[in-house]
Amino acid sequence: MINKVWKKRKELSSNDIDDFSQKFQQNKIVSELLLERDFNNPEVITEFLNPDINGLQDPFGLNDMDKALELIDDAVENQKKVVIYGDYDADGVTSTSIMYLTLKKMGLTPEFYIPDRFQDGYGPNLEAYKRIVERGVDLLITVDNGVSGKEEIKFLKDQGVSVLISDHHDLPDELPEADAIVHPRIPGFEYVCPNLSGAGVAFKIADAILGEEAIELIDLAAIGTVADSVDLSGENRIIVANGLKQLQKSTNLGISTLVKSMKIKPSDIDEETIGFQIAPRINALGRVENASSAVELFTTSDANFSKELADETEEVNTRRQDLVEIAYNASLNQIDDQIDNPVLVLHGDDWHQGILGIVASRVVELTNKPTLVMSLDKNENLYKGSGRSPEGFNLFEAMNKYRKLLSSFGGHSQACGFSIDIDNLEEFQDKIQAEVANQKFDVTADLEKIYDLELPVNQLTLEIIESISKLAPFGYGNPKPVIQLKNVTIDQPQAIGKDKSHIKFFAKQNGHQVGSIGFKMFKEVQEISNQSCDVYGTLGINEWAGKKNLQLMVQGVEVSQSGIKIKNLKETYIDYRNKQLSKPLLEHFDSIVFFNDVYLESAKKNSIDVNLAKYDQDFSDQNILIYDRPHDLDLLKHFVENNNTSHTALYFHTDLIQRYAKPDEIKMKELLKYIYTHERINTASLDELAKYLKIEKNNLDFYLNVFFELDFVRIEDGFVEKANSSKQRSLQESQAFLKRLKRNDVEKILIESNFDDLLVWLSDYDCHC
Repeated sequence: MINKVWKKRKELSSNDIDDFSQKFQQNKIVSELLLERDFNNPEVITEFLNPDINGLQDPFGLNDMDKALELIDDAVENQKKVVIYGDYDADGVTSTSIMYLTLKKMGLTPEFYIPDRFQDGYGPNLEAYKRIVERGVDLLITVDNGVSGKEEIKFLKDQGVSVLISDHHDLPDELPEADAIVHPRIPGFEYVCPNLSGAGVAFKIADAILGEEAIELIDLAAIGTVADSVDLSGENRIIVANGLKQLQKSTNLGISTLVKSMKIKPSDIDEETIGFQIAPRINALGRVENASSAVELFTTSDANFSKELADETEEVNTRRQDLVEIAYNASLNQIDDQIDNPVLVLHGDDWHQGILGIVASRVVELTNKPTLVMSLDKNENLYKGSGRSPEGFNLFEAMNKYRKLLSSFGGHSQACGFSIDIDNLEEFQDKIQAEVANQKFDVTADLEKIYDLELPVNQLTLEIIESISKLAPFGYGNPKPVIQLKNVTIDQPQAIGKDKSHIKFFAKQNGHQVGSIGFKMFKEVQEISNQSCDVYGTLGINEWAGKKNLQLMVQGVEVSQSGIKIKNLKETYIDYRNKQLSKPLLEHFDSIVFFNDVYLESAKKNSIDVNLAKYDQDFSDQNILIYDRPHDLDLLKHFVENNNTSHTALYFHTDLIQRYAKPDEIKMKELLKYIYTHERINTASLDELAKYLKIEKNNLDFYLNVFFELDFVRIEDGFVEKANSSKQRSLQESQAFLKRLKRNDVEKILIESNFDDLLVWLSDYDCHC
């Protein structure tokens, strides 16, 4: 199990937040989140918070866009045969769909080809190109791939085929000799938004061709952009924000049918719906079968066919989930067997090859170790696999050293695909272990996680969600804010899900609670559920039976530092507040400690066989009971700092129901105004005055004492009247008022708080900690 260490994204002072809030006219929550993300330019802030469709950039800023349009115009004018060559993931599918629908609007009848993950692999494939050429093609348009296919593109050109590449992946040292390459990062022609997804590039081509009509396709562009985890800034943010609006009222039959089959209300669609529900379903087709049906789904106008394809997508996704669970659960024993290995090499004879990357990702999340997951291809006598690695370890570099042992290999720093002969597996498995040490990557190190806001449970409201949502859409480069709830109690933990590995509970704090769900976290939370915890998660809304409730999606739970202190202090302190004391019980203690002489003298009149003493003595190593409460918390602070007792029972001569009498400054002003507007008030009528002003009589007497001390009023001959003093004075100048405030603190902390909260306060001063 990985040990997570949570750290605030950026420590900010309340003054910084207040100043930002006033300067940019944002509430404090939005201000804190923007400050943490280093926003300080008014124009940038306005554009970020208002990703307007008018902010879309000129598509002709992309390299070769003019040449691309010439190729397409020529194809339209001469009714040439066009084939779109896509990819099998969600970005590739939506890119293909955008291009297909755009060309259809231009009067063409294009064909599309989605590579098969298992037969064709990723990107340009010479054998696939040969089959396309055999069927006839005049113009081949690649989407979400192509820039790495120098030799494959040369083959097409040698066959007289025009080639338009639209791609966004890393550039090779030498570009293919295509007729046009639309790419946002061509050296010397870098686009203003260099991190477009494949669907984003396809959408820009649609924009160049169709103008405003291209907006109808922005929902597909949003799906591809979120699915490909590109940086959600600049134009990507505009595409996703406006694409989500389009998705909520989508006119794309396939999307609306798929959403309906997922039992999601269109109005509830957000970026998380894409990332965790729509995109995985599209990707499932490419992992388990062939993703061509996803393009058919997004491009059809036949309602019956759309329903059939959506149902098929649901079935394949369910099968994909089952296949992942089978392989992942089977891998757990191997993980235990390799507990001392810095690199995990897991394999199964019948694991489906399409889900190996998902399993590897889940194992990395569980262990923080580079992980290779393989399945045996019995026909070729090879293990074929996928690898994933935690941030900080370059998997490509590590595996590239042993390329000679691999039958095939490709990828990047955090992910790769490979195959290896069975006979080479043991040698490879042994050698790859050394690469973790070579890269000085510590697989046992704590995993640092980031949170954004520290909030008490009673501040979690729908308004907070509205404030956080101002920064949406969230994704790579703009993560959804994580909230820290400190010192909460885990209440009513319940295992949920098919395998009971998820947990549902209430995070409770000072009488307030919020429903919380943690996926794959039942064991982790259950182990510490009886302690004070810090809970981390993102805030959302759970709607059930027409009622909306706040819900925390938990990302981490840990025993709070105060919780650790509380656990230790509970071995010393005992809660006797509101208990009935008896002579035998009191005589159980070595000493009874008093803060007030009146209680000490009263106790001495009773024949109790126990030491009765004032608080200013040394009680170290004794079992004591603190009988009463001080009028000033500083006295108790000093006491617990200097008395290393064996056990301390806290009685405080009160009960937990009693309320502290907090001065009501509004009522004080009402009383003073009444006195100033009435000539003389008979002290005998103060009971009636208290009822009239709805002030407790003992509070009214206290308020009059404060006014008298501050020379606001005077009492002569049994009458209360305005004093003649013209000096302006603050309530804080009254010793009686300050004394009452101190007593308020005493009552609030020592009497009204629950025992855990009282121990949290004590832990800051107690010498036992």
